[in-house]
Amino acid sequence: MENIRKLKLAFLGVSHWHVPLYLEAVEKEGLFVAAVSDPDEALAGRFAARLGCKAYTDAEKLLDEVKPDFVFAFDMHCRMPALADLLIDRRIPFSIEKPLGVSAADAERIRDRAKEAGVFVAIPFIWRYSDLVKQLRESTAPEDFVNFSYIFIAGPPSRYLESSAWMLEKKLAGGGCMTNLGVHFIDMALYLSGSDCAEVLGSSFHYMNGYDVEDSAVSLARLSSGASLAIQTGYAYPMDEENKRDNRWNFTTKNGYYTIGDGRLETRIMGREAKETLLSTDSDVYYPVYTVETLRQYVQGAAPAAGLDDMVKTRRILDAMIAKAESGGCV
Repeated sequence: MENIRKLKLAFLGVSHWHVPLYLEAVEKEGLFVAAVSDPDEALAGRFAARLGCKAYTDAEKLLDEVKPDFVFAFDMHCRMPALADLLIDRRIPFSIEKPLGVSAADAERIRDRAKEAGVFVAIPFIWRYSDLVKQLRESTAPEDFVNFSYIFIAGPPSRYLESSAWMLEKKLAGGGCMTNLGVHFIDMALYLSGSDCAEVLGSSFHYMNGYDVEDSAVSLARLSSGASLAIQTGYAYPMDEENKRDNRWNFTTKNGYYTIGDGRLETRIMGREAKETLLSTDSDVYYPVYTVETLRQYVQGAAPAAGLDDMVKTRRILDAMIAKAESGGCV
């Protein structure tokens, strides 16, 4: 832990809604943040006051003056590749939020540039850091997974209007609930099944609230392992203080069945008694874990648990899901 405490960190784009989840780790572990940036000067100032650091409205100026050892980068999806370019040009290791652009071509270009420059880049596919996925990896062989079925419904799109209205514009965000939420489950299914790609069989997107990004979506794919993948996402859950989203998964394996939801994992294996395990199924709690573990991986000279190759694989499948939904038509 002492090694990562010596790193001079910077946060770019602190208006992004994920930033407070990362800062939980910063404050709990005593990490050193040298500067933050955001085009919103007042907001950048508030975060700087909280962290006791410098505030900038210009990310490039921050990088040139502060010269951070490691950066956590956030921006509109359409501007993420340009932000990644700034960091790669300066050979600064970084973490950057998914989906790293608005198409697979964006992710592929940044992957190739980072590899050529030898820059460490981590992607927060945070379920890889969860006890749940670690347990599944230990107990089930990749080839034993037969079907992955995910339902993840978050709050209504109106929650973005105050701070991140760009999330509801396709040219800026690239897509809606499947782009924002579905990528986590595409990556998880690839990770657990040992797959590299998938054939998208069908997608249906809906636009209930009048925005040009989907707010309800369902996609079906066949992974290269042979397993099937079904994902349902949405911006439709009437949130309250205690309940932020609906998050339920079902996995079929060659000898059993897993049900995940409401803080529980139920395991039913042929010939054994059913087993129930209490664990967190709230994605938010894994962002602080990701923050610390990513910094550890960097200082130890290890590869990130999820990197640009993983982002590219996931993004290609996401693009195919979007294309399938847009093609429409009946037979």
